[in-house]
Amino acid sequence: MQNDRFDAIPIPKELDSVVKAGIQEGIRQQKYLKKKKSMLRYSLIAAAALIFICAGVFLVSNPSLAAKLPLIGHIFSRVQEKVSYKGDFDDNAEVYVEDHTTAQEADMEQSPKGSAQKQAGETQNSGYVQTSNGLTVTVSEANCSPQALYLALCIENEEDFPADFIKTKNMDGYIPDYDSMYLKTISYYDVPGLEKKDRMPETGKLSPYFIEGEFIDSRTFTGIIRVSLDEDLMSSGHAANLEEAQTDDDIIWVDKVEKLPKQFTYYLEISDIYAELLEYEEVQASDADGDEITIQEALEKHYEGTWNFAIDVNMNEEGKQVVTLNKTNSSGIGISSVEKTDFEIKAELILPEGAKNYDYVVVICDAEGKQLDSQGVNAEEYSVYGRKTDTVHIYVCDYVQYMDELKGDEQKIAEGALFAADVDF
Repeated sequence: MQNDRFDAIPIPKELDSVVKAGIQEGIRQQKYLKKKKSMLRYSLIAAAALIFICAGVFLVSNPSLAAKLPLIGHIFSRVQEKVSYKGDFDDNAEVYVEDHTTAQEADMEQSPKGSAQKQAGETQNSGYVQTSNGLTVTVSEANCSPQALYLALCIENEEDFPADFIKTKNMDGYIPDYDSMYLKTISYYDVPGLEKKDRMPETGKLSPYFIEGEFIDSRTFTGIIRVSLDEDLMSSGHAANLEEAQTDDDIIWVDKVEKLPKQFTYYLEISDIYAELLEYEEVQASDADGDEITIQEALEKHYEGTWNFAIDVNMNEEGKQVVTLNKTNSSGIGISSVEKTDFEIKAELILPEGAKNYDYVVVICDAEGKQLDSQGVNAEEYSVYGRKTDTVHIYVCDYVQYMDELKGDEQKIAEGALFAADVDF
């Protein structure tokens, strides 16, 4: 299910000496027992066992070294099951930087003669590896479906990150099996309607604001960013009647981008990387009734800098499957089509005139009738990872009824749905 890319792993000097010592021990035994063929066979096996035992002891006693074999170029295979938006992203992934234990090594290789010294506060740019104010960020790999772009990043600190960042180990009652960091970014494309001027912060367009993954050690975080191409396309263009519109559904969009080309450049400009500490301060806020209340707000540790990337993306459309339904119930509620990629699945809602999307929920269950997990921030984009989805069951539910009565119970969802359909791929 995952691709092995371990052929070019650099062997540390310390491990190399352990292996050589084991080999020398095997040679000594071979000379001593050269006339006893049967005993020689067992001696060589013992020598081989000794090599692996010594290597194992060495790696166990040096967990930070073991954790980094390999790293850059292999992040997807390492963390793709340790994020909320899971997938076999290492299959057919585009690898930008590989065969390095750490990003700093990759950065040194790309620098002239590998001798450039980074001064405090200095920014270094070298393609997909960039350093600013003590943090090195590497865009290691990418995998792009027609619905989303997945980016594998390594974030390395010259100093230790605060222990509070590693909540999977240091926070009592922490539920997720992954850690995360927040990002302040601007993202855009080399596509008219999605260029930088169209996606500046003042336009309200959403850019990646978090990354999920794991801390390899106290100074190294590896993770995956999910970019919803669907959301970016939906928010492209500009509103022609913003002042008159009462709700989002009333807005008339013009100059919208309907589809991305198969090859495009995605620009990701990161200016802040941060996470919450397990320390709190009291702040004043207002409740729903307008009354002032005191709440506990987590303190944050920020790393500001400049990490700007121009990422060449090739969209993989081979796994895309679309089934057209165009079916509704007697009230005009239904599904027009269902699209599945290698990583996610979604259904397009049909509603009667005047109805609002936010009043309904589209639920997708796998072939066994179990509801799929959401893939990313859009609750109605679902993950196909590890599930049987050759056949799926689609339900359209009233939002209020779903939240109050149906949520979490597949049988109640099937019985209470306003519309239902089975789809075979």
